[in-house]
Amino acid sequence: MSYEQQRYYIYVSWKNGREPTQIHDELVNAEGEDALSLRTIQRWIRTFKDGDESVSDKARSGRPREAVTSEKIAKVDELVNDDPHITTTELATQVGISRERITHILRNELDFHKVCAKWVPHKLSEDNKRLRVEVSKQLLETLKEGYNNIITGDETWIYFFTVSSKEANKVWIEKGKNRPQIVRTAQNSKKRMFCIFYTVDGVIARIVVKKGHTVTGKLYANSILPEVFSNFMEKRGRTTVRDVMLHHDNAAPHKSAVVMEYLRNERIKLLPHPPYSPDLAPCDFFLFPRIKKELKGKSFNNVENLARAVQAVAETIPKADYEKSFQSWQNRLQRCIDVSGEYFEGME
Repeated sequence: MSYEQQRYYIYVSWKNGREPTQIHDELVNAEGEDALSLRTIQRWIRTFKDGDESVSDKARSGRPREAVTSEKIAKVDELVNDDPHITTTELATQVGISRERITHILRNELDFHKVCAKWVPHKLSEDNKRLRVEVSKQLLETLKEGYNNIITGDETWIYFFTVSSKEANKVWIEKGKNRPQIVRTAQNSKKRMFCIFYTVDGVIARIVVKKGHTVTGKLYANSILPEVFSNFMEKRGRTTVRDVMLHHDNAAPHKSAVVMEYLRNERIKLLPHPPYSPDLAPCDFFLFPRIKKELKGKSFNNVENLARAVQAVAETIPKADYEKSFQSWQNRLQRCIDVSGEYFEGME
């Protein structure tokens, strides 16, 4: 069959309710290597669904482009499916047409676009995925009852100077002039650890860890958490925190015996957190990125100024955005369940 005949077969099969994989299997059985790829079949079905039921190649204005034929398109599609890392130079060599025509086929005929692989925090095992789903379900049940009394928090390093994003550093220059230079933030740049906790009302505690110190279970239980709960009671006009729920990640200090004993004595419910899941921690997906984005390109000469800047950014975030972060948390938990515990950011 010609490619146009194959498209007509796709159209009829789609009308009869067949799935793309079924259609592909039937075409491969009939045409072998000359069968259209599954991706091409899916693309044509999308076109039919959009209301364009023509199976003929669209007429194009200007000089005919002999290089872009159905056979060449199918060949490019096959090569890319076999090796998604293949370059346009390699495609041009194997298909026998120019890189410019290869790019045209990829973008306009096959609707491909090239992206970088997304970094993920951890290679999840099946047990990790199962636990992410289980804990997500538990958290969802809690959040459905309301989150007015939930406190969430974590620690993060904040640099005294962080370079602006690459996009923000773009400038117009005259031809022949050198590009301006900007120093990257070195890994050993001056920095300080902050412990930040917030509720639906906003940040309730912004604690700077002393220079040279780290967050231990003892420090967390004896200093950080008492300040967090004291601020919470003051802001809410309360005398107890016994119905408060605390959420933090699974860092070793958070799970230490001294911390668990402190929470039991204060009758504070500790919410679970899935393993290796910064994508499900509100501070990691909402608050910390927002603060650090605002601080990019700014330099601070002492920790007091840095702390004031962090507090100022936190206070400029509208209360509605803090509330939305809890709604976003629910959406992310549901998304985690829907994809069986996989990292879902970057998925279609």
